[in-house]
Amino acid sequence: MHKPTGVPMTTAPSVNDEQIQSLIRRGRTDEAIELLAKSAINAARQNNFEMAESCRDQMYELDSMALAAIVSVNEIIEIEKSKALTPDRRRLWACFLKGLDLEEANAFFFSLKEFKAEPEQTILRQGETNDRLYLVNSGQLRIIHDNEDKQILIQTIGAGDIFGEDTFFSINVCIASVITNSAARISYLERDRLEGMKIQYSHLENHLMKICGTGQKLFSWVKNKGIDRRTYRRINFPTKISFQILSADKKALMQRAVTAELWDLSKTGLSFYFQSKNRQAVQRLMGKTIGVRFSVGEGEQSKVLALTGTVQGVQNHPLDEYSVHLKLRRNFSDDAMRTLRRLSDGK
Repeated sequence: MHKPTGVPMTTAPSVNDEQIQSLIRRGRTDEAIELLAKSAINAARQNNFEMAESCRDQMYELDSMALAAIVSVNEIIEIEKSKALTPDRRRLWACFLKGLDLEEANAFFFSLKEFKAEPEQTILRQGETNDRLYLVNSGQLRIIHDNEDKQILIQTIGAGDIFGEDTFFSINVCIASVITNSAARISYLERDRLEGMKIQYSHLENHLMKICGTGQKLFSWVKNKGIDRRTYRRINFPTKISFQILSADKKALMQRAVTAELWDLSKTGLSFYFQSKNRQAVQRLMGKTIGVRFSVGEGEQSKVLALTGTVQGVQNHPLDEYSVHLKLRRNFSDDAMRTLRRLSDGK
């Protein structure tokens, strides 16, 4: 996974952990609380709210009865957050604020990290995975697609635009690269951070998906450029299948096969649906070799197909359902495709 590097927009003030631990060992808890409070306030005034909240949480863990100091620090953090979310920034990202209360909006905006990108810096690379949602604060970037031996400009984006949503909300690889045309200031939300916030703000992910979409805008741009990522015609072929993750020598790494529903197939690949409550386990399917088995035909004409392929993409859907897109190791022959098409027409 490509992780763009840049210059962070804030510098974290240090907390002298050794000094705090020394005070605690000597029973001078009040002084440790005071030092943590000062560190939290200094961090908040430098807009490093992650550090500020960490110091505040340490205060609570050290002495949960020091409520006056904890409440005072928390009030200062919230005041500094309100100052940091300037009118210009509120106008730029007004779409995110609609439908969120102040606490939810602050939780989102101050979970973002920000960096300065140099001209011609690659932020997302085609064919790689991504776990960040990017917001462009300033500067200009281009979205390009490598199509065989040529590079196609898909779109130019700038301040107020969002990118990376197609892979942030699903488990696909990037279908295009994003490169800066000029110096840019870019904020991003990490997937792990969103997962943590969902515990307290359960509807936040759906809110973000409603605003950002799940990649349909990008897919539409790519399609409008005449780029057909599906080289071969697909056949709708709903039927029960089973799949297993395979090792390099094609031995099953899973003790039991997982039941799924085949959706469609083409000469070079297929897609199927299955349910899982373990998103992290599903994420690990990306790039894995899996074996798939399903039956075609009926009665004496029935035949079991055993196929092997590499997972190219995983898309999440409501109710813990995922669609998996598989590129076959060996393509179907033209005769096999004609037979499958005939069987599909008879379903």
